[in-house]
Amino acid sequence: MCFALYIIYAAIEGLRVGSVNRISLRRPLGYIMPGDKKVLGIRQEDYGGLWERRTPFNPDQVKKIVDQGVKVLMEPCGRRAFPQVAYEEAGAIFTDDLSEASLIIGIKQVPLPSILPDKTYCFFAHVIKAQEENMPLLDAILKHNIRLIDYEGWLDFKGVRLDSVFGQYAGRAGMVNILHGLGLRLLALGYHTPLIHIAAPHSYPSLAAIRDAVKHVGAAISKGAIPKSIGPLTFAFMGAGNVSRGAQEMLNGLPVEFVKAVELKEKALNGDHKKVYATVLDCEDHLVKRDGGKFDLNEYFKQPKLYRSIFPEEIAPWVSCIINGVLWNYDHPRTLTIENLRNLISQTPKDDGKGSPGTPKLPHRLLGVCDITADPGGSLEFVKDCTHIDSPFGLYNINDDSFKTSTFDGPGVLVCAVSNMPSQLPEEASSDFGDLLLPLIPDLLKSDATKSLSQEDLPKSIYDAVITSNGKLTPKFAYIEGLRAKAGV
Repeated sequence: MCFALYIIYAAIEGLRVGSVNRISLRRPLGYIMPGDKKVLGIRQEDYGGLWERRTPFNPDQVKKIVDQGVKVLMEPCGRRAFPQVAYEEAGAIFTDDLSEASLIIGIKQVPLPSILPDKTYCFFAHVIKAQEENMPLLDAILKHNIRLIDYEGWLDFKGVRLDSVFGQYAGRAGMVNILHGLGLRLLALGYHTPLIHIAAPHSYPSLAAIRDAVKHVGAAISKGAIPKSIGPLTFAFMGAGNVSRGAQEMLNGLPVEFVKAVELKEKALNGDHKKVYATVLDCEDHLVKRDGGKFDLNEYFKQPKLYRSIFPEEIAPWVSCIINGVLWNYDHPRTLTIENLRNLISQTPKDDGKGSPGTPKLPHRLLGVCDITADPGGSLEFVKDCTHIDSPFGLYNINDDSFKTSTFDGPGVLVCAVSNMPSQLPEEASSDFGDLLLPLIPDLLKSDATKSLSQEDLPKSIYDAVITSNGKLTPKFAYIEGLRAKAGV
């Protein structure tokens, strides 16, 4: 408690709690000292395909920066969720040349030819796990003396993770995606349900419009529009973090009852078909020690091989849809392996005579999974590849290990694993992210990539997020070299 109070005090007073032991008075938001030359560059989003419409700041936020004496340069980008004219009215200058800016910010990775040397860059680099596809980017950053400040895991002055915003929007978009997909899948299996009226997230003009649509569907479900032969739909949320909370928020538009995992079987078998049921599974809810000992979270993270998941045999048989919001590490137990899924499908009771050609029984209870982490071969081993916003679904058939994206009809489990979920809600996601990033801009503008990091007067919240500086990995991230050597990348 005392340490937490100190950190709050330090953030308010502007104490430097980092590597430089001195006190600096915190300037008001955006205040620029007379004679300072501050130029901020905002990149176009040219990485990640045609659906990447997010931006670090909306026009109102850019105006706040400009009003404090900062020159804002923006690369033209027709795909931004906000019109160029709105940024021009806010005072931004559009140009293809950001070389005047000392600080350049964006959302996604920077293509190698676009890197400008001796600059401070802020974006999601996706290099902290030595991801093979981004190692050429890391090499170029080191070569060109880039001070890279990564949003991933970066805390603002209040201790809030900057990437938490996009995690929540990934959850929201993912939940809407899978509800949309379940409506189509159930139709292919012979059932019209109110879920057919939920569209893909990007089809709506706003998050408020999505909430209204889900509530409309929820009202129909509460009147009995889900057939009894389908039974109440059940959802299992893997994880309880920002991604999971965002997804739960969307499901709350339906008549949902959240229950403990041990109660899910009873609800699946005898629950009210005018409701849907959901359970949220944190580590201790499905992980047990192999030797029968007591669950210990610290021990689990240090020695995950001592644990196994009981999800496949005790929870999964009663789940209609899995929502995965937890990244998987190679030595951790999987939520469902391919063999687990095979057993799950094979154990589903065959038609007991209650079905008919007009009202067929479902082939198995598990209808779909939404892997919001988009982690192929991860905790859901049968998710073989990421899907895309314009083709978000596929059917995984355990019988021949196939994944078909062209139809909702046929055997299999529906899979949604869109790799850039937040891009489907670009206006709100960008605005909420900008609200977190905006207070950090005055300190970020003080960064000079040509100087030694140890000479810089950066607050600890920023200092701790610096991955590279002066042509080297910073001490906090030096471990990346070891990961690269181990993986040979």
